[in-house]
Amino acid sequence: MNGTRTSSVRPPPRGPLARWLPFSARPGAVAEARALTADFLADVGDPLVVADAVLLVSELVGNAVRHTHGPGALLLLRETGHLRIEVTDTSPRPPRPRPPHDVQEAGGLGLFLLTRLAQHWGWYPLARGKTVWCDLRCPSTDRRRVNRRARPLS
Repeated sequence: MNGTRTSSVRPPPRGPLARWLPFSARPGAVAEARALTADFLADVGDPLVVADAVLLVSELVGNAVRHTHGPGALLLLRETGHLRIEVTDTSPRPPRPRPPHDVQEAGGLGLFLLTRLAQHWGWYPLARGKTVWCDLRCPSTDRRRVNRRARPLS
């Protein structure tokens, strides 16, 4: 999959339903991304959604750190009913899913997991790298949005 957005600059999102984390290829970057994701989703109330999101963030950020050795960024956006995860890195190479293989081998399962756990996923090129994104179902906890949509018709 390839989207059409090509801008290489995205301002950090603001507000309670977005988180942005720049990272570098250093020890602890993946753990920091996992912790941010778990904290961001603490009020979701569905531990399976949180576990899936943390696993996908771990795989995507881990791939960016391992394969590009450069800076990157994690973006988490919660919208009504879903979570968007975006990981930007400095490599122009598109992600290439591989068929599942022996689970005893190290590596190679990240995109396989992505195709199994995400509703949708894709990537788009940037001037200096790419962004890999995925969407997960995520219960809405924004009561203002839910209440506005649930008004009686009277």
